[in-house]
Amino acid sequence: MFPLLKYSDAEVEAFVANATAGAVRASLAKDRHDWFDLLNLISGAARPFLPEMRRLAQIARRRYYGKTVSVYAPLYIGNTCINSCRYCDFRRQHTGTVRRNLTLDEIRSEAEAIRKTGIDSLLVVAGEDPKVNTVAHLAEVGRMLKSVFSYLALEVAPQAEEGYRELFAAGFEGLTCFQETYDQTLYREMHPAGPKADYDWRLNTQLRAGRAGFRILGCAFLLGLGPWRREAVSLAAHAFYLMKECYEAKVQFAFPRICRTDGGFAPPCEVDDGDLEQMMLAFRIVFPQCCMTVSTREAPAFRDRIVLTAADNMSAGSRVTPGGYAVLEKETSADVAQFTLSDGRPPAEVFAAIRAGGQEVVFKNWDNRI
Repeated sequence: MFPLLKYSDAEVEAFVANATAGAVRASLAKDRHDWFDLLNLISGAARPFLPEMRRLAQIARRRYYGKTVSVYAPLYIGNTCINSCRYCDFRRQHTGTVRRNLTLDEIRSEAEAIRKTGIDSLLVVAGEDPKVNTVAHLAEVGRMLKSVFSYLALEVAPQAEEGYRELFAAGFEGLTCFQETYDQTLYREMHPAGPKADYDWRLNTQLRAGRAGFRILGCAFLLGLGPWRREAVSLAAHAFYLMKECYEAKVQFAFPRICRTDGGFAPPCEVDDGDLEQMMLAFRIVFPQCCMTVSTREAPAFRDRIVLTAADNMSAGSRVTPGGYAVLEKETSADVAQFTLSDGRPPAEVFAAIRAGGQEVVFKNWDNRI
């Protein structure tokens, strides 16, 4: 569980397991929601209320985001990593992954290929390799990419607060850091070696970034490592904590389902579409103002449906390996990805699907005032 929770695992699980239809109705009837409402809405008792949850989630979503969907693309600049995460094909022991760190010229080529699709928001992703992806290097990348994209976000190794201040000054405004699991025992099992084995350092990543000025603080756990309801409870507690401590920033949720890997890892607690939808609807109702992302890990039909009710942000045309947009195409190299993509549609098809759902595609959310 999230360490600052006042309740034990057993107490939380008992609350969720004992939730009643009456408790769910009471939570749905409220104008403002708290942590206990989230517990009611992710419970088994809430499953018959999915139609009403869809209706209320859509109202909440439109109140804050209208009939719009923001789009972005991830740009993997390197996949060398010194961690040993059991579920990741980028882990250092996995010999089946082609290792590569892009040069600045290659990063620019990738960025230009993405920009040609119309996408104007970029998520820069890199493996945890402190010899390569230093703060100075990432800042150099940010300054270069800021001339191409209006919005830049990071998904890289956790940094110290002073490092985040330098990265914010270089043009990065958002950050995503998956806790992977809030269960400390399971965390140690999944991360046996490497810097990522430090649970507390990773847990406080968003707090350090928020204090450094970052405007978007992305939080998530990997669905499939542990029981999803237990993890969702901790994610909600983490979000409430960040909203209090970093009130000038906005919390962003993601709900990535972990895939089976080439290395043989199989998720011990697989999550089906119904579970995923219920969780996303519950978070939209309880956290109406927060951002919510759905990635290309999910199938097209699910993505097209969930942006109507819960998610306001989605990736399009993603490539999850360094060089996947332009460089590898020139070299005719294999696209060795970090995880399996379920939505392989090109960006134009994703945009068309959004519009077919009666919503507008948002490429740029704001301009900096000069």
